[in-house]
Amino acid sequence: MVAVSGGSITVTRRRLLGSIVTIGAASAAAGAGTFAAFSDTESSGGNAVRSGTLNLDFDGGASFTFSTSLYPTQTVSDSVTLVSNGSVQGSLDVDVSYSESDASGNATNVSAQQMAQNLEVTGLTYGGTDVRGQIASSASPPTVHDLATSNQTSGESTGNDLVDLADPGTGTAFAVELRLKDVGNDFQSDGIDIEFTFTLNQTDGQ
Repeated sequence: MVAVSGGSITVTRRRLLGSIVTIGAASAAAGAGTFAAFSDTESSGGNAVRSGTLNLDFDGGASFTFSTSLYPTQTVSDSVTLVSNGSVQGSLDVDVSYSESDASGNATNVSAQQMAQNLEVTGLTYGGTDVRGQIASSASPPTVHDLATSNQTSGESTGNDLVDLADPGTGTAFAVELRLKDVGNDFQSDGIDIEFTFTLNQTDGQ
């Protein structure tokens, strides 16, 4: 025991040691912030993210030119080359429609549907591959009416008549051949306008 004169405080050895330990711990905590730590940094710049593009064109701006007058059993054919020049590959869908387009001097009016039902699709290829298997029809060959009403909606958000064809890339030919059935005189001067709409989607199922 250590007695402190001139006052009433008595310091034992245990209290003195405890005070020394406390002071040492405080000194260690104060010194912890003075140590340096290693660090290294690397950076990678120029990482640009942009939206891709889908762009479908007719090669040379050309399109179908089915402007002809057919006699029974005669055929007509034409093709168009599709080009995809965007930065993203796509999936090609084709929609077909028709409307009445009679010539002057038409004596007996045959409806557009009757005309389409008597125009056979004797050839329908994309990149040289026959795609008539997509046409829902019991007739062989199928007709323009069958093609225009194929309207495949299974797995598709938008119904089209031909779906999920490959991206045309730098150029893929889409060819059509039509044949007028052995119709009678009532079909003279009757006709239809046929429209092919090509859509390049980002994915199948659109």
